[in-house]
Amino acid sequence: MRRLVLAACSALALTGCGRTPAHPAAEERPSSAVAAPAEAPIPARFECDDALVVTTFHDDRVVLELAGRTVTLPQAISGSGARYSDGVSTFWNKGNEATLELDGRTQSCRAVRDPWQEARARGIDFRALGQEPGWYLEIDHGKSMRLLYDYAERQATTPVPVPVSTGGVTTYDAITERHHLRVVIEERACSDVMSGEAFPRTVTVEIDGRALHGCGRPL
Repeated sequence: MRRLVLAACSALALTGCGRTPAHPAAEERPSSAVAAPAEAPIPARFECDDALVVTTFHDDRVVLELAGRTVTLPQAISGSGARYSDGVSTFWNKGNEATLELDGRTQSCRAVRDPWQEARARGIDFRALGQEPGWYLEIDHGKSMRLLYDYAERQATTPVPVPVSTGGVTTYDAITERHHLRVVIEERACSDVMSGEAFPRTVTVEIDGRALHGCGRPL
């Protein structure tokens, strides 16, 4: 099984998946700047014809999450790419492309950009987002807090202050010549109002007295 080829990861999407063979050819090595250890699961997202599929590649299997269900497929013999099949359903990944055979239907899929994984690769420790208006926050401990808001038309960057934690709530309070940025992270489950995606943290961001509400997770 371990002879399957790891399809090349896209440098932009950071999502190509599978596992490397013992002696992969140069063009088959992951192009991602930060490659996962051989034993670590590799997450990725694929947009298929009518569904977004969240995949997690393990040494001997792939786990697919889509439309409220989870499907686990073992590795299968493949002449090229990384193929997983139980004889009925199949997921065949070649680079940023994939084919999904499920419930008697074949769909074409393509890897999509995952900003969370990109942030993790850049060393970001915590990321949060919210809607109406759209915003996102990235905290790089020891360096900076960066907030983009009003659909990325405005931004604020401050040093990371010493956090204050009490009763499951962590607060960062940063004041610069230009901005007062206060971030409150609660250890309380949260659901994004637009996508419905679940997050382990509820986040409130106050920028110059204005409150923004959303969800986040440690990276």
